[in-house]
This record gives sequence, C-alpha cells and structure tokens, in this order.
Amino acid sequence: MRFRPAVPRARRSSWLALGAALLVLVAACSAPAAETGPVPASSAPTGPLPLGTNGTAVPKLAWTPCHGAFQCATAPVPLSYREPGGAKINLAVIRMPAADPAHRVGSLVINFGGPGTDGVGELTRFGARYPDELRARFDLVSFDPRGIGGSAPVRCPGTPAAAGSPLRDSAAFWAASASVGKACAAGTGAELSHLSTANVARDMDLLRQALGEKQLNYYGYSYGTYLGGTYANLFPDKLRAMALDGTLDLVANATGQPGQQDKPVDVRADVATAQQQELEAFFAACTAAGPAKCAFAGGDLKQKFAAAYARLTHGPVGGMTVASLMETIDRALYQSSRWPRLARTLAGLVPPSPADTAPVLDPRVPTHSPGFLAVQCLDSQLPQNPAQYAALAAAEAKRQPYFGVAPVFSMAQCVGWPAQDPDRYLGPWNRQRQHPTLILANRYDPVTPLANAQATARELGDGHVVVVDGAGHTTLDVPSTAASAALVRYFADLTLPPEGTVYPPVVRAFP
Repeated sequence: MRFRPAVPRARRSSWLALGAALLVLVAACSAPAAETGPVPASSAPTGPLPLGTNGTAVPKLAWTPCHGAFQCATAPVPLSYREPGGAKINLAVIRMPAADPAHRVGSLVINFGGPGTDGVGELTRFGARYPDELRARFDLVSFDPRGIGGSAPVRCPGTPAAAGSPLRDSAAFWAASASVGKACAAGTGAELSHLSTANVARDMDLLRQALGEKQLNYYGYSYGTYLGGTYANLFPDKLRAMALDGTLDLVANATGQPGQQDKPVDVRADVATAQQQELEAFFAACTAAGPAKCAFAGGDLKQKFAAAYARLTHGPVGGMTVASLMETIDRALYQSSRWPRLARTLAGLVPPSPADTAPVLDPRVPTHSPGFLAVQCLDSQLPQNPAQYAALAAAEAKRQPYFGVAPVFSMAQCVGWPAQDPDRYLGPWNRQRQHPTLILANRYDPVTPLANAQATARELGDGHVVVVDGAGHTTLDVPSTAASAALVRYFADLTLPPEGTVYPPVVRAFP
C-alpha cells in the first residue's frame, strides 16, 4: 500500500508552488539534445557472442600472502571476448582460504555491490565477519571487477564534482552531466566499451575455472545481484548455488517492463516509494521509542517533517537546504543505526512559519563515481533525450513529493554516454538451472526494495525470497544471526529455508 505523508493545510501551498514550478519548467526549459550519441564499441563483428567465454584460455593464479590472513593473485582476461587471444587486462583477485580444509566444500565468490566497489578491499574488511562455518568450509573469494580498483581502473581526468540543479539551469546541468563521459572516453579509451556486467560475468567464469571449481558458488550484494543474475543466465549449467542480498529488479535495471522503457532505472525500480516507506517506518519507530530515545518524538511526526521540509523550500535553515536534508536522510536510510542522529537533525529543523517567498528549486540530484557510471551506463537502456526528464520530474514530484525527483535524474550522467558494449546482456533471465536461488531482502531497503526482490524471484523463475525484518541496505547493514545461519545451510548442503521466512535483525534502531 502506498501512502503520502500528511501535509498540514497551511503547508500545502509550498507543495503546490513547487509542482507548478516544475510544470512551468516542462514547457519553458526544455533541455538541449545531447551533443553526441554513443559511439560504436569497435569494428569487430556485432553478432551475438556465445553464452560462454568464446574459447578463452583459463588464467593461472599464482597466490601470494597479502593483508594478513589472505592470499592475492592476478588473473589476465581478454579485453574483448570477441577477440579471446587479443589484448588482456589484469584482474586483482583475493581469497581467504577455508579454515577447515578437510571439510571444504569449495570456493564462494562474493561481489560487494556498486558497481564500482572493489572486492579486494571489501573482503579484507568483511571477511572475518562471516559465520564460522562458512569460513571453515569455503574459500571466500572476491575480485576487483574490470575497470575498478586494481583491475585496469577507468581514468576520467577533470571530472566535475557536481552538475548543479536541473530545475534552475537545465542547459548547464546537462552539459556538466555529459562532461563525465567525455572525460572517461578521453582518459580510458577503448576499454570503456568493454565494461558491461556481462563481461564481468565472463571474467567470473574464467575465475571459476582458474579456482578449479566445476560449478560456481556465488554471493552478491546490491549491484552484485545483477552480476549474479547475468552469470546465472550466461552460464546456467555452471552455477551450483547463488544467494542474492539486496536485490535489484533485473528487468528494471536492464530494459524496463513494457510501458516503463522510457523511464530511468531508479524510477522503473520505484526507489522513491521504498524511501518513503522507510521514512514512515522511522516515524513509527521514533514514536514508539519516545523522546527519551528519539529526539524527534512528540506530536504528529509526519506533519512536523512536512513543515520542516516546506520551510526549507523557501531557503536554508541553519545552513540546511532541501538538497542537504535529503542527502542526510538518504544516508540514514541505508542503516537504521543512524536513525537516532537523523532524529536529532530533524528536531533542530522544526521551523517557524514559512517565509513569504517563492519555493527554491534545489532538489537533491545524485552523482556517481566514474567506476559506477562506466558499468551502469553500458548495462541499462535509458531515455537519451534530456527534454523528457523535466516532464517526468514534475509527475514524480506529484506522486512522491519528498523522494520523487532524485531518481529521475539519478542516471543523468549516462545520457549521451560515449560508449556502447554490444556484448552486454539484456535477458532472458529465466534459463533453466540446477538449483534454486536464495534471495535475502530487508523489510525496508531504500536502494533495492523488497518489491524488487520479489520481481527478480519471478524473473529468474527459481528465486526463493526470505526477509530480514529490519531497515537498511543489504544484510551487511542489517545483520541477522538467523538469516546468516540459513545462508550457511544453503551454501553447505543446498537446504533452503521455507519461502517467506522472516528473520529478526541483530539490533533495532532505538534500543
């Protein structure tokens, strides 16, 4: 069920003014077309690649001690799987050897999300936190995906830090957004057209073979779930067990369902509703905790928040703007342990009556790292005409007043991206596999909503969803001892918990 925060009658004029201003922008501030469209990846044949790795030789891994209890190696893989004997890039690989070799099941390859997250650093950070039995029976393995970290990282010199507001200066916003791709094309060259998730999945199958595994055991978080879904359909017979945690909707991330293709990824995934639902969960938890534990408690929290937000649309309060408030909320929604700090921030914003001025059009507009963009802009089919976005922003601001605008522009830096990867994968997603997929989802996840996990379970055809009854992004931020035990059983002997099982989190927001 979707519901909109209660807005006091006296504050609704701010919403109406903001919506009206957005509608004016649709008519009067149409953005210029992108200067250049995507360029072809290469002059190589454009027919479909085989589902496998096209005869590429398996790399040999020479493991050396690193980072204390870990071992590191380098895996050379082809830049283009159309030319398996051609130019190579080196992938940085890391593993934590199984603590009980006598009862070892095999290797468990982990991707920590992103795109743009380096697996080597994340495994050193999180490796020791995995359950004892998992670490005893599996080598935990990760790698920096191509274009990231120690694996031929993209180079984008002169990338601007921010693109400004699309609602104030549309032309300047789109020009600044496009400059990231131009910088990456100039600094990275031909590699920029070979960084799709499908090629990372092909790399991962070479890594599986290099590890000596007949079939892959895989655990993916967030973006890593898209990598897992791609691998499961490029190499369906090579997958033993796959767990997805904080799951993207595979179709939404790739193309969108019929009728959704002309919307950006995060609108197709309806991230705005997920954020709104978690904000509502914060209000409920704060009220239950009371003023002794939650500084924002007392009175009608929806109305208090609406009043604070409406006041900020007329200008900063104590240095806080609409954009900075929504960025603060975005960080807090990732992990409910940050809710007490959010409560203190909101308590300091309970405002006087709004100033008698027009609303300020400064919504939060996300920006992303070059590593993120280099993958996402290849993977997803996105609307490429900047003029479409203002109309969609007006509609989304009306539908989800607090969170609706940001997802519209979250992939703006992909418009006019100067590379294509003809070897990306866009489906189908339901190729026959030997064993079901375990999907873990938090009750409230602001990035990968529970509804996305349920959609992906249907798209895969063999997804099995269980829920952690907490708020935040993936079980890395919402750990659950019971869910971890179920995960171990699944990987160790392929035993699935009952569909729809709900597990308690380790901690609550206001203990």
